[in-house]
Amino acid sequence: MLPDMRQSLVLAILTIFIVSGCKKNEPHTFDYPEIPNTSVVEEHYGIPYTNAFSNLEQINDSSIVQWFKAQDSITESYFDAIPQYREVYTYYDSLENKEKDPARRIFYNESGATFYLSRAKDKRNLLYRQEKGTGSQLLYDPKVYKDGTYDIAYYKPSYDGKYVAMAMEKEGHFFDELLILDCEAKKTIGEPIVNTKPRKAGGYVWAPDGKCISFIAYPNYGEDHNDRNSYTALYCLDNLDGTAKPIFKDGKNGVRLNQEYYPVPMFRSTQSNFMFIYAGNASDFWDSYFIPIEDYKAGRYSWKKLYSSEDMIFHDWGTERDGKYYFKRLHEDNIELCMVDLEDADFQHPKVLFSGKGEDQLSGFKVTRDNIYYTVSTNGIASLLYKYMENTEDVQIELPASAGEITFDYRSPYNNDLWVTLSGWTANPRDYYLDPETGKFEFVTLGMWPDFPEFSNIISEVVEVTSHDGTKIPLSIVRRKDHTFDKESMGIITAYGAYGISETPWFHSPIADFVNQGNIYASAHVRGGGEKGPKWHEAGMKSSKANSWKDLNACSQYLIDNGYIHPKRLGLTVSSAGGITGGMAVNERPDLYGVFTGFVPNLNVIRTEYMEGFDDSDTAFEFGTIKEKESYQDLLRMDPVVNLSKDKEYPSTLMIIGFNDYLIPPSGPGKYTALLQSYSKANDKPYLLDVKFDGEHEIDWVEDYAKMLFFTKTELEKRH
Repeated sequence: MLPDMRQSLVLAILTIFIVSGCKKNEPHTFDYPEIPNTSVVEEHYGIPYTNAFSNLEQINDSSIVQWFKAQDSITESYFDAIPQYREVYTYYDSLENKEKDPARRIFYNESGATFYLSRAKDKRNLLYRQEKGTGSQLLYDPKVYKDGTYDIAYYKPSYDGKYVAMAMEKEGHFFDELLILDCEAKKTIGEPIVNTKPRKAGGYVWAPDGKCISFIAYPNYGEDHNDRNSYTALYCLDNLDGTAKPIFKDGKNGVRLNQEYYPVPMFRSTQSNFMFIYAGNASDFWDSYFIPIEDYKAGRYSWKKLYSSEDMIFHDWGTERDGKYYFKRLHEDNIELCMVDLEDADFQHPKVLFSGKGEDQLSGFKVTRDNIYYTVSTNGIASLLYKYMENTEDVQIELPASAGEITFDYRSPYNNDLWVTLSGWTANPRDYYLDPETGKFEFVTLGMWPDFPEFSNIISEVVEVTSHDGTKIPLSIVRRKDHTFDKESMGIITAYGAYGISETPWFHSPIADFVNQGNIYASAHVRGGGEKGPKWHEAGMKSSKANSWKDLNACSQYLIDNGYIHPKRLGLTVSSAGGITGGMAVNERPDLYGVFTGFVPNLNVIRTEYMEGFDDSDTAFEFGTIKEKESYQDLLRMDPVVNLSKDKEYPSTLMIIGFNDYLIPPSGPGKYTALLQSYSKANDKPYLLDVKFDGEHEIDWVEDYAKMLFFTKTELEKRH
């Protein structure tokens, strides 16, 4: 342990903070744990920067682990010292667990059966029903597996419904174990595969004949596990010995694959004519490979390139039906729905079925046996549904309710059954079955989420905010219909702005409760996201990354200037890569925000390439690399930790992280918190780090949001 650290850590845990009272708004003085600031000057291309608290990168060092534990103890004591927190948590838990149909992760099988998970106490049971209207049967209870501590993290039935591939997760384990379930016997067969993580990428994919599954396998599953050098593996029912055969791997069968890419396999039906592999990575456009079904059956894995990333085909994994391949592409700044014949595929000159225009762009599509459906999104936050017509104008399908986002589900491209989910800011998602004969919608009760009539007064609106360079930024605002524009309310704003991911409308009951109290919740659709298409994404990448946080600050200023909130009562919350957007927004305008919170946030992006075991290909694609001078300078300008200043006063801060995060090093939020604490002279403002030591890159939608909302309200109420 580092000098003098053991004593300070013990004191920190035993006397977490000196409290002058336990009431919610009485002041606290924080006794933050000390740790030496081992600062190292890094220099590239003659341009230096200081890597402050570099010792926190030694995440396996016992003294560093103890420091994180001491930080977590301070955070827990913050909440324990205020009795109202437990009441808030209990209330939010009751909202999120309000009586509802327990079915989740529903899978509509090509055989006509429906599978789903249903939570029983702390485990997810696997159930199914043969057809609509019939009773459900229990297929598998995870408590019977090994020591009873595993749960079903993911599952995929074979097309005929005879078998199910299940991923069994155990708390604290990085990889999942793959099991095969015989549905008739209701027993698992064979030995488990131990190096899979289907929720991260690729899932499990059954072959058309239901005899084998493909999945992404990871060779580094020992003590020093990581997810590099992954490959596509095949596991067959006739040899369930716990080993899988590589069929798409770098250096095999002429394949060349970046060690940080994920080779995603794809079949969609018993009638699939080809097997596809997609080289998954952080970009919008992936390379794709394929072989005919005859070659797959014969074990000839001579992969041919179907198209390359330069063809600008989106990674939505196109759909093959009867030898035709349907896909999305970017063409002249618009997103198009296209089709080619795989017998003579010409991706430069496909048949265009629909082309987006301006703010109205293609979002998703689904190909069924007799129809093609697609959705059109305006600025990524309002959606319409259409049916493609071969020889006449496409038909807009009237929805049973307005939708911020529309998503699809189906049985296969050779079946006409289609389900749509309508999502928005003000109510839980609703699932509907679209009758292919009548075109009418039927509400689906299986998996139905609860209604909240107490939140019926909540509405959403979209405004456009002028950013620093004149660009109009969509801003979604959720508020009560009778919101009083008296500048006394509190507000929370969020933004992401990375990887072309849109901040689509979604509902969360704790957020709705916050709004129902007379506050506002806002989502800034900043550049770097995908709300207005790939150009919007590019305008918030690398050298243009500053647009993301400047857009966010412009939206925050708009809320204050237009009287939505008290000028000192705005909180900012971000997650994951949104930490760069949020962290730099706070660095540039700390006066705008009374509170800053983050879920597993990326706050030290420049250090990713230095740290072993973390995927730096995603970082290089989206933000930059230290291997190129201009890109290195971009990273320096966007790194929240590097750009913190001891001469500024920062808002109350809470970072919630997973100590086993495999995407974002926990050292980043650790350094950020340590620097804020070291800058604080009076130690009277909370700069807190909540550490889940068994957690990965994940958010607990009850506990984490309870802490975020309670912390935000508690700290904002102190500001006048």
